Amino acid sequence: MKTAVPLYQHLKGEILRDIQAGRWRPGDQIPSETELAQEMGVSRITVRQAIADLVSLGYLAKRQGKGTFLLPRNESLTASKLRGFAEELRARGWPVKMDVRGVRMMTTYPQLVADQLRIRPPAQVIQIRRIAWVEHQPVFRETSYLIPPPKVALDELQQHMDVYNHIYGFFEQHGVRISFGSQQISATRSVYEDMVELGIRSDEPILMIRRVTSDQTGTPVEFSEVRYASSRYQFEVSLVRE
Repeated sequence: MKTAVPLYQHLKGEILRDIQAGRWRPGDQIPSETELAQEMGVSRITVRQAIADLVSLGYLAKRQGKGTFLLPRNESLTASKLRGFAEELRARGWPVKMDVRGVRMMTTYPQLVADQLRIRPPAQVIQIRRIAWVEHQPVFRETSYLIPPPKVALDELQQHMDVYNHIYGFFEQHGVRISFGSQQISATRSVYEDMVELGIRSDEPILMIRRVTSDQTGTPVEFSEVRYASSRYQFEVSLVRE
């Protein structure tokens, strides 16, 4: 059940650990691709992939003709505290009850899932379907796809479905350290499943959030699509002018 992790993801984790350990200071130039390849015993292509990911995550910046530099904290990507969707509601003081509708192992899944998790069939994923209730009213429905942690048996999980009340906690209990995530928010039309499971009208719009959560090496471990009834939820962001 263990999914092979690409070599460049391992390398990215090593570079991240060096950054966090203070090997370089903000503004410092890091070693070249050739130097890192020799130091780590990998190819330049592997180094290039790892560096490209760290640039996209806001840790590093490439400067034409000069090299790659460690970004100061105030120049990195803007980030907010990473919480689960249910955790976010609870942080607002809402009494949330999670209703797990299904857990199954899959080896075939939508192309979007494969792309977001950077896998291909027949790599296995766990699909979880949940509905969040607040005061006897459904607020969102969620479909998540998880890379199975090592040594996790599906039959055991199906007997203890309460572990999915806190998906990030589930990962951490099995030795997977959740580090960061990225998400896209959009408005979309309701579909039949929204009307049935959220109890809304066919003309009510849906607030949809798609999120990819990664471990400390930058390897995606979860892709979720969460669909909120727009009449029951508002997305709030605090803004500060510098």
